[in-house]
Amino acid sequence: MTQVEALPYARGRHEREIIWALEVLCKMISRKMMGCGFIGRSAVRAALVALLVLAAFGGAGTECATPASDPGSIVSGSQSVKVGTKAFQVNYVRADLGDPRVRLRVVLGQDRVGGTEDLLSMAARAGAQAAINGTFFNAYVDGPYKDPVGTLIRDGEFVHRGATGTVFAVTDGNEVRMEPARFKIVGATNGLWTWPGNWYAYWINRTPTSQNYAGIFTPARGRRTGATDGVSVVVRDGVVAAIGRGEQEIPEDGCVINFQGSEEGLAARFAVGAAVEYKVVMSDGSDRTGFWGRVSQGLGAGPRLVSGGKVSYSAESAKAEGFTEAKILSMSSARSGLALTKDGDLLAVTCAAATMAQFAQVMQALSAVEAMNLDGGASSGLVYEGKYLTKPGRALSNALVVLVDER
Repeated sequence: MTQVEALPYARGRHEREIIWALEVLCKMISRKMMGCGFIGRSAVRAALVALLVLAAFGGAGTECATPASDPGSIVSGSQSVKVGTKAFQVNYVRADLGDPRVRLRVVLGQDRVGGTEDLLSMAARAGAQAAINGTFFNAYVDGPYKDPVGTLIRDGEFVHRGATGTVFAVTDGNEVRMEPARFKIVGATNGLWTWPGNWYAYWINRTPTSQNYAGIFTPARGRRTGATDGVSVVVRDGVVAAIGRGEQEIPEDGCVINFQGSEEGLAARFAVGAAVEYKVVMSDGSDRTGFWGRVSQGLGAGPRLVSGGKVSYSAESAKAEGFTEAKILSMSSARSGLALTKDGDLLAVTCAAATMAQFAQVMQALSAVEAMNLDGGASSGLVYEGKYLTKPGRALSNALVVLVDER
């Protein structure tokens, strides 16, 4: 590309950066006017300096990097929110999803499904500026695998399939949705997606807990499956390499498919040397297209708390999402959640002991347009700039982290 051809791009990017800086400044001023005490004069001064630098150098077509530690992109705070006659102490991190440098990512404990790790450690390992605990997991199970419960999508790959709740999903362009999305896994052998070559699985990277099981174990699980029974099909580079029973090592370039109990009959559709493929589709069997075809990160938890700016939670709506436990339906507990504001910001929130109905009202009071619950209790945790705002009481299975790329 010649220099002349590059100038329009440089000018366009320069204009976008000026617009972004103006938006940041306007947001900070509006938040200050609304009484949000986390914006000070130094922050406003920094935004003005960034704007002046962009304006000063833009005329020559120079690409000027926005300051790497802009205070308007990710901020933290703590405040008391009154619901009825009761006040709830909340900690939060606010991330500007309109900032092109801001990225969200799902992180796994010990970098594998079923592992656990300190939240602060996960944030540091990911190089994140902020982190919040993620979906529910089997914290009280003995053994090496403390499996998550909800759906987990990392870098476009389904690393765990859940069957309940609401899924928080985001694209590489920071388009976000919170929906009760459901998925299923379908497979083919030798290119046949119908009988006699088709097959299915219920789970991805989940330890068998019933006699009848069909699941896929990918490298996101680690080296071992944790499946001690049934027929295991070892797939390397899309081809069946071996068929055995029980535990098998997961190849770095493939997966292990395990069938147990009444599902063992599906193993007959595989033979050494056969080509194997699978895909995760919507629950109605349709391919993931549109938004769900672009999702890069996803985290399933719930229940849904706020929709369209109004409290949407009720015991009935939670049951419809598949929740039956008293800790969700009626009990008071420490809470964590995610919300989107009308400005397009993401709020990662932790709240002192509250019922789910109270937590929904807290989220609405924080100007949430959409909001959902995450794992809570001893799992509730929030990190900002290498320090705990809310410290969880145990190691965690997974987290959602906020990253800021330097240009």
